[in-house]
Amino acid sequence: MSLPAALATAPTADPVKVAGFPPAVEGTITIAGCFGAFLRRLVPMPAAYGEARAAGTEVAAALRAELYPRTQIDVSGVDHLIAGSVGKRTAIAPIQSVDLLYVLPPRLAAPRAADAVKIIAAVLQDRFTVADADGTGAAVRREDMTVKVWPARQQDGAFLMPSPATLDRASGWSITNPIAEAATLRLSDSLYGGRPRLLLAALKAWRLHGDVPIEPFALELLVLEFYGTAPRAFAIDKALPEFWGWLRSRAGTGVRPPGGRSMVDVGDRWQAKAKGAYWRATLAEHHIKERRLVDAAVEWRQALGPAFPVPGETPLKKLPLFKGVQR
Repeated sequence: MSLPAALATAPTADPVKVAGFPPAVEGTITIAGCFGAFLRRLVPMPAAYGEARAAGTEVAAALRAELYPRTQIDVSGVDHLIAGSVGKRTAIAPIQSVDLLYVLPPRLAAPRAADAVKIIAAVLQDRFTVADADGTGAAVRREDMTVKVWPARQQDGAFLMPSPATLDRASGWSITNPIAEAATLRLSDSLYGGRPRLLLAALKAWRLHGDVPIEPFALELLVLEFYGTAPRAFAIDKALPEFWGWLRSRAGTGVRPPGGRSMVDVGDRWQAKAKGAYWRATLAEHHIKERRLVDAAVEWRQALGPAFPVPGETPLKKLPLFKGVQR
C-alpha cells in the first residue's frame, strides 16, 4: 500500500535519540547504546505507521460506502477511529495489525453487540475476505496486515464497543475512550522525556519473547500507573527491573483505563516470568559494575529477546553465569 509522496519522502526524526539515547552511529559501546539499538529495532518509523493507518482507512472507506450510501454530509472524519497500538503509536515493529472502531449509523445501532458484529462481518465479507470473526469484531487481511474492525456506538464523548457479556453488561457493550487513553500516554511521555512509551515497547518485546501471559493493553495501563504513582528511574535499564519488582504488588488486581468504566484484569500468571526477568536484570547490572558489557548484554537478550544486541554479535555457546547451560 503506497503512501502519499510528501510522507514517503519526508525526513523522519529518530524517536529513540529524541528520548535521550546515544545516536545510532555510536553503536553498542555502552549499555545505553545497546538499549538504543534495541529500541530502534522495536519502534516503528512514521512511514510504517502511515501504511498501517492507510490500511485501516481503506477498510473504513469500504464500510462507509455500504453503511452510509445516501448521507448528505461527509462522515469520513467521524465514522471511524484508528485505535489500539497504531492509533496510540505504541506498536512494535513490524506492525502486523490495526484496530479500527467503526461507528454504525443510527438506523443500524443494534442493542446487542453481537448483532452489530454480524452487521460488520456481513459488509466486510461482501467487500473483502474475512479472515476471522469473533464476538467482538471481524478481521480482514490487507496485504501483509490484519485490520480488525470493532463496531462502535458513540456515547458521551466516548465509544461503546463489544466485549464479553457479563451480568453487569448483558448487552455486550462496554465504554472505551481511546482519545483519553492516547492523551494520558502523551502526558506521561512529556513528563518523562518519552520514556514511558519506550519502556512499553521493551515490555512488549519481553512479553512476546517469554510468552508472558499478560495482555498488551494491560501492560500499557500498568506502565501509565507505574509512572503516575511515584518518581521513576529515567534509564531504561533501571526502570525495567523497577517495573518488574513493582508489578508484583499488582498481581490479581485490575486497572481502569482513562475515560473507561470497566476494570481491565491484570491477572497473576505472569509472576514467575516477571521474577525471572527481574533477576536477569539484576545480574546484568552486576556485570556492568564489573565492566563486563558483553555478559550484561547477554542477560538482557535472554530477558528481552534476540532483538537486543550483544557487542560484536559473536554467537554464544554458553550463558556467562551458568557455565554448564547450553543456549
